[in-house]
Amino acid sequence: MEPPVLSFYGKEPVPLPSRFAQVKRSLVAGHEKEIEASWARLIHALRDHVDDIASRGSSLTPTIEFADMHRPDARAAFSRDLKRYGLGLVRGVVPRADAQVAIDETVKYLEKQTDYKEPPPQDPTCFDFFWTPAQVRTRAHPRVMEAQRFAMSLWDNAADDRMAIRFPIAYGDRLRIHGANIGNVGPDAPPKARAGSEEPPRGDDNDDDDGDDAMEARQAAAELLGDFNSSTVIAQVDNGSLERWEPDGYGRGGTYDAVFRGEWEKYDPWDPTYRVSATPDLYNGYGACSIFRMYQGVVALSTIEPGLIRLLPSPKLAAAYFLLRPFFSPKTKPPERRDGPEWDAFLDPSNWALDKEQSTIIHGAVPGHAQRITELWHPHLHIRRTLVTIPTLQTGDYIVWHPDLAYHITSNPNLMASRAPTPPPPCDDDDELNNNESSALTRGGRPVSILVYVPAAPLTQTSALYLARQRKTFQRGHPSPDFDSTGSGLGSEATHVGRPTETDIAEVGGPAGLQAMGLAPFDVAPTPPDGTAAASSSGGGGQRGSNNTRGENKGGVEFLLQHAGDVDMMNNNGESAAAPANSKSSMTRAEAEVARMANIILFPDRYDFYMAKRNASGSKRSKVRVEKLLNPVEDDGPAAPGRGKGKGKEVLGGRR
Repeated sequence: MEPPVLSFYGKEPVPLPSRFAQVKRSLVAGHEKEIEASWARLIHALRDHVDDIASRGSSLTPTIEFADMHRPDARAAFSRDLKRYGLGLVRGVVPRADAQVAIDETVKYLEKQTDYKEPPPQDPTCFDFFWTPAQVRTRAHPRVMEAQRFAMSLWDNAADDRMAIRFPIAYGDRLRIHGANIGNVGPDAPPKARAGSEEPPRGDDNDDDDGDDAMEARQAAAELLGDFNSSTVIAQVDNGSLERWEPDGYGRGGTYDAVFRGEWEKYDPWDPTYRVSATPDLYNGYGACSIFRMYQGVVALSTIEPGLIRLLPSPKLAAAYFLLRPFFSPKTKPPERRDGPEWDAFLDPSNWALDKEQSTIIHGAVPGHAQRITELWHPHLHIRRTLVTIPTLQTGDYIVWHPDLAYHITSNPNLMASRAPTPPPPCDDDDELNNNESSALTRGGRPVSILVYVPAAPLTQTSALYLARQRKTFQRGHPSPDFDSTGSGLGSEATHVGRPTETDIAEVGGPAGLQAMGLAPFDVAPTPPDGTAAASSSGGGGQRGSNNTRGENKGGVEFLLQHAGDVDMMNNNGESAAAPANSKSSMTRAEAEVARMANIILFPDRYDFYMAKRNASGSKRSKVRVEKLLNPVEDDGPAAPGRGKGKGKEVLGGRR
């Protein structure tokens, strides 16, 4: 979660510039009666919806095993419940051995680092690392990408030809560490001096202004750290805040037009047509996602007990409510007690009226920050009852949720401290793991949990443009673009020892992993034979420690080398004559066009991508680069004749 700003703790919402009053007036103009009537219907519908959610609790979470994703009966049941509640849990996505490798390498990586930016006191468990082994390996893992394709396919995608869900992109996000420390990194780590400063860490007896400011910030965050025992409960909705009301934000695609016409019943939260062209980040907010994500999500690399993640499972009614809330005001003040007849009378639709003069207030929304849902400003959502905890996450589980869903991830750094580590079941295919008493990550006798943010985003023009920027930050070890657009001073991982490279991505994810990072061209070519890394994405990962070794991954690599330039292979009917290396289904013409457009953006020096026909002659350089990545040659001697230092730094992806 994004660290909350102090204004969210006040009793009054933040007034916005005067133009937002006009934005609100424009949205309701001509629909006043319809909107007021729809508000009453919505409040009545929410009553039953809230009771249903509260009675079901965590049991309502749709769950499916990774191995069952393509079983028609399991898929249908999972899809039905996911669309109703907006979240879904895929079990066993990352094999335990692969997760253990990712954790072990991340522990080594973090124990060597001293140059990094500490998390804010409001959110001490969320770290601004983007390229740790756990993150890079998880994003590139074939089974994670297969789960992303599966989840994205459950949207109503038939009508939109501007995206390709068969090509999930890797979005660089952060990670969370709960429990004890890993080296100098963790919620209990002592304060440290800023990078590049000779100033020693401050002690408790420091009385300077910076120390006072830090203390005030910690006090301001105390209620949030208290989680559900506090007097204030706050949830967050990602993918913009004010943008949902602005004409240049989600208004560009008319995403919520039905809600603002007073017809929220006709609003379909699962239709991507209205979202692909939306702008979710108009203010370059820190951590504000600038691309279309079909899901936010996290992968658990260790056991996560209930209570760490809570979600408000209502993608339609709750979204319609917080969208309409800024246009209405209660006729009476809220009672002190939040239960009983007086509270029910306060919530009744008859006590609420559409504002005749629209104010500049949009509850829980300020420029550059995520949308906030609070008990005070959104009382009909009863978020203390409806923010339900998800079931226990086992190692390798992947939880995803709709981009309009409100959620709460605890910022209490000691939540996991009281949890006993859960020993995993024995792994028959890994003798080294079997020899360990427990693969649970512990430090000083305390369990440590690692959560990797892994959203699911399809390939679009916007995401291809983002990949071009992100590719450069990955190669340089800089923060992901959405997290450093304002010059926030995030620490760089450029000098970090053990930072993963393109070779690591190729080793883990093969051709599809490289494509997801914009490091290899998206391909329209025949499906590779069984047994290759790309085709076996539903069967296992390509990481060290799993059944698939690096040598076994070469089948997919050889396939990419053979077809590195085959981007447009259309038959005489204009349909795709081939499927991509990471899908069993045939490629549509629209998907091929999206892939070709992305290749033009990512590889502007590849002229064959501009042609609507096969041109293998332009693929030679890509083949050479992929060959170097998958078959690196260790050579400590002098450079080969004719190879200068500049060319030695050339990487897959063309330009730095």
